[in-house]
Amino acid sequence: MAEKPVLAVRSENEVFGASRILPEANRKRLMQLSISPVRRSSVLSWTEAAWRSTRQALSDVLNVAQSDGKAVARLPTLQSIAEYPAILSIFRNNNFDIGNGMQAVFDQICRHNHACVPNAQGNFNTALGCFTIHAVQPIEADQEITLSYLVEHGALRESRQSRLRDHYGFVCDCPACDAVSEQGKGSEQRRRHMQMKLHAYAEGAAEREHPHVEAELGLMRGLIQMYEAEGISGRELSTLYLTAAELAAKVGSKDEVLRFSEKGLRIDKECVGTDSAMFHGSLTRVQAIGVMA
Repeated sequence: MAEKPVLAVRSENEVFGASRILPEANRKRLMQLSISPVRRSSVLSWTEAAWRSTRQALSDVLNVAQSDGKAVARLPTLQSIAEYPAILSIFRNNNFDIGNGMQAVFDQICRHNHACVPNAQGNFNTALGCFTIHAVQPIEADQEITLSYLVEHGALRESRQSRLRDHYGFVCDCPACDAVSEQGKGSEQRRRHMQMKLHAYAEGAAEREHPHVEAELGLMRGLIQMYEAEGISGRELSTLYLTAAELAAKVGSKDEVLRFSEKGLRIDKECVGTDSAMFHGSLTRVQAIGVMA
């Protein structure tokens, strides 16, 4: 998929003004996006909504007047004031960071559900001006396309569930979060074991004057193994591979440099596309290691 934003702003203060100038069809689609039950009750009071919407309307008028001097004040209606908290909640619950200080909401992409081990990944492609969705796992006919709402895919179950509850108002029931099944138990055990290794390394690193490259490379190998055992792919895994390639170059492990570099680039190509600036950034990174790609 590749989709342009329905609404793109630099801050929440611009959301109301941007929503007011949308074509009616786009506005209706925007209002159909999900509102988190966690955030619905605490977004804005009626008084604050009235004040903010009125202030935004007057600001819009001032901007127009400064440009051509023909502005006509159109203060918000009761309906628009009533919609303001909902619009803000929709924005907070659905926006994506698309870079350069911009946040955007999309009609179709914002409707994808979460999975802790998703079968697709989304990234903003600056060359296309679109948010793109690429499959990172085989997807069968009629199978739901899922994304991860989390920054870190390798976190423990309670950490993932806590963030999803606090920010999106739901409890995940994907296979990785199933505390009863053998698959779910195995997933949590692998993640916990890796977390213990990371903590042990961090404690040791605090006592060392210089980084231990061999130990760092060992951690990267372990993280890669854990991610692949979990079925997690995408940019997080490609970054691990490229970091491992850089560390392998420092210790002179040429076979690993080549293998890790090729795997990282292949994953990056699959999840962002060759027309993405992200892919070209990874390509430059590999070339800096000394690998021809």
